[in-house]
Amino acid sequence: MREIIHIQAGSLSNYTGTHFWNTQENYFVYDEEDISMTDHNISFSEGRDEHNQPTLCPRLLAFDQKSNFGTLARGSHQEEALAWPTTWHGELLRQEQERIPRSEYHSRLDLEDVSEQAEPVAQIRYWSDFSRVFFDPKSIQAVPDTPELTEGDWNASSAAFSRYDDNVELMDGSLRLLVEDCNNLQGVQMIQDTSTFGGFSNSLLCAFREEHPKATIMSFSCLSSMSLLHANIGDSSQVMRVLNDTLSLRSVAEFCDLTIPILPPPQWEKNCWFPRHDIDKTSPYQTSAILSAHIETATLPLRLKGGFDDLQTIVAHLNWRKSTPFAALGGTLCPQGLSTENLQDIASLSIHSNGRPFFARRDVSRGLSEYEETAHDAWARAHGLKEPFLKWHHLPSCPIPTSFPPIFPDARPKVLKMISSLSTSPSTGGQLFDYAQFLESAAKRRDSALLTMGIEGDEVKELVSALWDIVDEYGDNEGGGGDLGEGMDEE
Repeated sequence: MREIIHIQAGSLSNYTGTHFWNTQENYFVYDEEDISMTDHNISFSEGRDEHNQPTLCPRLLAFDQKSNFGTLARGSHQEEALAWPTTWHGELLRQEQERIPRSEYHSRLDLEDVSEQAEPVAQIRYWSDFSRVFFDPKSIQAVPDTPELTEGDWNASSAAFSRYDDNVELMDGSLRLLVEDCNNLQGVQMIQDTSTFGGFSNSLLCAFREEHPKATIMSFSCLSSMSLLHANIGDSSQVMRVLNDTLSLRSVAEFCDLTIPILPPPQWEKNCWFPRHDIDKTSPYQTSAILSAHIETATLPLRLKGGFDDLQTIVAHLNWRKSTPFAALGGTLCPQGLSTENLQDIASLSIHSNGRPFFARRDVSRGLSEYEETAHDAWARAHGLKEPFLKWHHLPSCPIPTSFPPIFPDARPKVLKMISSLSTSPSTGGQLFDYAQFLESAAKRRDSALLTMGIEGDEVKELVSALWDIVDEYGDNEGGGGDLGEGMDEE
């Protein structure tokens, strides 16, 4: 058995993770004659549901501010906070916060079988409102709400981890128990919000690496909404957010074996990811569903029953040069079937406009016909990359849980045709160039944001130097504008 521990840190990451686990639940089979395509033991362990019955629970640590957990905040953390003191015998004034009511979606699950219903999901208030799996208590890591834990404040985020670890003994408690529950841990799959949990994740990864230096870590890092195209060096808040993203990228380059940066949804190129689908880019519920579908599909070979891929082989394939720690995530939904336009969409996600080849690429298709699989294979080979640098899997359609948002142009389908791609190429260094150049300019102007964050001039120079070293390894030091993350352009 080759178990994977999953970590989610931040609101968007947990929205994405909720969709991810709902899809995993769709692979469960309940008839002895049916065979699941996935090995549930890799990402699940045996636990108990709300009725104390045996069930499968994700091998997961989910970090977020307590106010974002919704009904999941009813657990042990809240009960401990409500416990009566035993050392005080005087008069007590007790005030209880009104409990969050059960979500409409969960109420419908209790009242009827919604496995076949096609009605839109009810109003979503929190990412826990549409979760379909049960979580082990140690998975719920509710970080206290603090005014300091704001977007772009690296130091406050780092301090939040230190306080939290001291209070709950995270490293020696929940995380250690997760690791000890694994027979043969292969590594960690992580998704994090850099804007609010960048410093927190850095401290967590640093502590984890001290205990498990050989474990493989693959990270999906959701960058802040601060576009470098619109960042103003004279605006301290904007500089702080750019610096926070940059510190996060350096952190994952140091502690993770492979990182896939994710651009914020407003910067996604619509036609590539979800042609003909009606997406509200301001809705984390909707955008995270698209992101999750591509992450789940791109990493599905890790969880296949009898599969040969694991975290080590995927990292070794994409980072075979040992100097390309960042990869790109691309893909497209194709509900009407695969077409030349769909294939070109993948090209625009994964190939920089200068036409330079990939270092390596892995495609995973879902639900293609035999004819469409042949068309994909011919198209892929025509781009000059050969095995072993080019690999692909053709797998069954992606299931759509009833928790998936109603984004479809026509009637809601039960499964989805799609293609997702992970790749490394020279163009991946393009936006790293932009980050390095931006911070160099901010340092020369001695921007007040650097002093506010307690970053000395020498530290900025060291950070910029580290970025230039990575850019040089990608061979793209002639200008920015690269497609970091999904390779999407701003609209």
